[in-house]
Amino acid sequence: MAYEKGLSIEEVASSGPGLIFIAYPKALSLLPGSSFWAVLFFLMILFLGLDSQFVCVESLATGLTDMFPGQLRRRGHREILVLVIAVVCFLLGLPCLTEGGMFVFQLIDTYGPSGISLLFIACFECIVISWVYGADRFYDNIEDMIGYKPFPLLKYCWMFITPLICWATMMYDLSIKKEVFVYRYKIGSHWGILGTILVLTPLISIPAFILISQWKNPNTMTTPSSDLRQARPDKPILTLCKKAIFKAQPPPNRPVEENKENREKREMEEPMV
Repeated sequence: MAYEKGLSIEEVASSGPGLIFIAYPKALSLLPGSSFWAVLFFLMILFLGLDSQFVCVESLATGLTDMFPGQLRRRGHREILVLVIAVVCFLLGLPCLTEGGMFVFQLIDTYGPSGISLLFIACFECIVISWVYGADRFYDNIEDMIGYKPFPLLKYCWMFITPLICWATMMYDLSIKKEVFVYRYKIGSHWGILGTILVLTPLISIPAFILISQWKNPNTMTTPSSDLRQARPDKPILTLCKKAIFKAQPPPNRPVEENKENREKREMEEPMV
């Protein structure tokens, strides 16, 4: 294709939607049996889209079901929830089919909930699981689920290696100046404001959830990890060669409520005046 047009390969096969919908179909048309290869190619694109849709819909449906189990775990309610999510995603995708839909598509592809957002969430997820819940506790949970001990290096990856890699990659991604082009046309800077909003939208959920939890329970900011609902609250956060590296935090001092049976027994034993 580059030879026929007298252009360089970079100019013919540029990244973006043009590579999939223009360059690849043109290249397939030059092959023997082009119709067969074109059908296989677009079937692959269709199945890739369905696979991505399954991941997005199921992750959102599972999260909402865990947050509202009383309402969404009833018979038939999860199916309705999945249908509602699919319809909403369909409606949100309609602007990409308009005359300026390619601009919207490129904007979402560049600034959408991927890249920086996923790295930020993954970094904090590793910190919460390994440092708040405890790497050793999570390691034991995995052993209970799969039936054998996984590689011990995983604990140190959760605590140190993975958060550092996510943070370094995120900082590198932020240092790169992103320019959005649609058919060699550079999108104006005013679109960058909308792109910034797209990046910050999934990140706001973390501090928003913290603020909502604090508003409902203002005295739980310093609740230690051993106060969580755990099978072994006294287990250290991390051990090395059976030696505790990071010990478990002591439970909060709470007044022990008197048992009803003991209270009635004490009242019966007290002399009547």
